[in-house]
Amino acid sequence: MRHLPNVAGNRFIHHGKEDPVTARWHARAAWTTIVLFAIAALKIPSAVAQDATPVAQPVSPARPAHIHSGNCVELGDVVVPLTDLTAPVSEVVGQADRATPAESSFTNVPMTLDAILGADHAINVHLSASRIDTYIACGEIGGVVDPSGTLVIGLREESDSGYTGIAFLSPGADGASTDVTVFIAPVIGAAG
Repeated sequence: MRHLPNVAGNRFIHHGKEDPVTARWHARAAWTTIVLFAIAALKIPSAVAQDATPVAQPVSPARPAHIHSGNCVELGDVVVPLTDLTAPVSEVVGQADRATPAESSFTNVPMTLDAILGADHAINVHLSASRIDTYIACGEIGGVVDPSGTLVIGLREESDSGYTGIAFLSPGADGASTDVTVFIAPVIGAAG
């Protein structure tokens, strides 16, 4: 048997007669093919996105930070080491191509805020452990304590590093310590 398409009616004919079984079979096959292509087309973008290789983000070295006696011009001895500042390492999200990257640390210091404020102290951030003598940001501890007992200070750029920051000092939950959170980020418009 030979099937020829009838161009005008888009139906199949069998020796001059329409073959309804063949026509239904071809229609089902055509719709099944269209549906399968539609499903595949919907899945391809997500499959491509899932298979995309993440772009490696540059990782900054851990940056040591300390509470020193004295001030930023004349730093004294280390009174308390703080947790090294680090940049988060994870998948980038949101407007990562426009956002200013930041580094942070959190340390529970075994001194009350009153004890820290009772003498001259400064928070100093170093470039890296291997370049500990290079200071990149520093701020004297002092200012206005808010009603919750928190003090926020600025960290100014040191050594033309291109970094500034802030630190939050708030009473620890135990009443005998201070929670110190330090943030640094590149100066807006600075090369880096």
